[in-house]
Amino acid sequence: MTNDKVVDFPGELDPAQFRVSGTDIKGHTKRIWTNLQPMHVHMMDVLSNPGGKFPYRNRGDFNRHAIVRHLHFLERIHQPVNSITGALDAMNAVLREAEFRLEFETFINKMVKLINDLVDAGDTLAARTLVLDIVHKVNTMPEGFWKDKYFKTIVEKTKRVLDGIQLEEADQVFAMGDN
Repeated sequence: MTNDKVVDFPGELDPAQFRVSGTDIKGHTKRIWTNLQPMHVHMMDVLSNPGGKFPYRNRGDFNRHAIVRHLHFLERIHQPVNSITGALDAMNAVLREAEFRLEFETFINKMVKLINDLVDAGDTLAARTLVLDIVHKVNTMPEGFWKDKYFKTIVEKTKRVLDGIQLEEADQVFAMGDN
């Protein structure tokens, strides 16, 4: 027996597809309010839990993604629809990329500042431990462009702290600590 309430997701789950910007290219946004049954809200909170199975940061991420998916679903079952979802998808791809790049730059800048502060304070061991922990966490990211970019940039920006350390061996030590 099939569940007609489930829409198959084509192909692999791409975490980037779960991120839908709350603004358009010009920074405009519209707020909507809706009433929901308490158990629906509870399920949303369970599924949109940061660090959970799905890459949502909050309930807003969940709602925006659900709306976009449902718009596509409705278009598929009722053709033709005067639609702009293709343009919206293209705009969201640009906004998502800009958001990822800003998050990346902010993270790298904060990491470099903290590492430099630790080294300048004479705590090279703490700086090295932090970098190795960060590398270990980056290794848990999905394979692809962003994982490679984080890894390459972290190694490049922390050379003086990582001097003489084999990252693969260090990552295995941190992985043992996760168990």
